[in-house]
Amino acid sequence: MLQVLYSGEARELELSGTRQGLLAFGQLLRGKAGNCGLSENPRPFPYERSLSGVLFREDPERATVSIVTEGQILRIQGGREALDLLADNVESFASEADASNHCHVDFPTYDYVAPESDPLVIVFMK
Repeated sequence: MLQVLYSGEARELELSGTRQGLLAFGQLLRGKAGNCGLSENPRPFPYERSLSGVLFREDPERATVSIVTEGQILRIQGGREALDLLADNVESFASEADASNHCHVDFPTYDYVAPESDPLVIVFMK
């Protein structure tokens, strides 16, 4: 189970899920392209809205990964190495983090993330 919440004011995303859901999402990112539906949260406070899906694709022309919100969809696209690094971060967090921890994935903290990306926070679903 996964959900993505979006704050336009902060221009920030929160990806939350169960350990299994986050591990599965990391594995999904290792493919060439794909999508997944998200659990929608009718009360996403303090965020503004809950997104309905994720679309991703490998783009061999890119060295970085772009993580951007377009309407109700989170779009992730980038080079294979950058997508694998994102998958590594998601999977490592899901495997090793304590339930109260979180992980920030943003530019310039990670050089594999494109500057135009929305900051992403990964947490466990409450």
